[in-house]
Amino acid sequence: MVDEATSELPGLVFWGEASLMQPQPAVSADDIAADDWPDRLDTLARCMDAYGGIGIAAPQVGWAARVFCLGISGVNDRYPDAEAFPLQFWVNPVIESSSGSCWAWEGCLSVPGLRGWVSRPAEIEVSGLDQNGEPVTARLEGFAARVFQHEMDHLDGILMPMRISDPRFLLSDALMAKRDSWQPHWPSPGAFTTQPGRTSAER
Repeated sequence: MVDEATSELPGLVFWGEASLMQPQPAVSADDIAADDWPDRLDTLARCMDAYGGIGIAAPQVGWAARVFCLGISGVNDRYPDAEAFPLQFWVNPVIESSSGSCWAWEGCLSVPGLRGWVSRPAEIEVSGLDQNGEPVTARLEGFAARVFQHEMDHLDGILMPMRISDPRFLLSDALMAKRDSWQPHWPSPGAFTTQPGRTSAER
C-alpha cells in the first residue's frame, strides 16, 4: 500500500549508501538564484515532516548540497520531550565555536531502528546563509544545538553511529520502548534517566 504522505516525495537515503558517506558540495549563488531553489527547499521541509524528523539534510533525500533544515512544532513522536523551535534552513553552514558538553539520545532517519547515546558540545556559535541566500548567524544551545550538529555531520558524511563512543550506547528502538525494564543506571547513569529530546550533563 502506498503511503500518500510520501508517495510524491524523494525516498530516504540510508546509512552505508555511498552518496551519504561523503562530504557534500557547497551551494553556489547560481544554485540559490535558480528557478527550482524554492521548490527544493520546500521538498526538503516536507520530507522532514512526512518522515517524522526534527531535522533533515539534503543528502538524506538524494540532493548533493550543503543544506539542511530543522524545527519542531508541537510534539514529535520520536522526541516527545523536546522543546519546540521554529523551522529554519541553513545553507553552507559553519560552526564557528563551541563550548561545554552534553549527552543525548539521537536517532536518525537514515539509520532506522537505532538510537545512540552521543556526546556533543552544549552550545555553538554558527554562521551560514538562510533560504534566501542572506548571511545569518546564531547562538544555539540545548536540543536545538544538538539537532544542528547532527545535521551538520550529514554534510560531512558522518552518521550518528560513527559518533558512538561505546557499543553499549547504540540501542534498538524496541529496547528504547521498554525503558521501564532497564536495569538501574544501564547503559550509564545519564542514559538511564534522560528521555529522548532532552540533554544530560552526565554520561
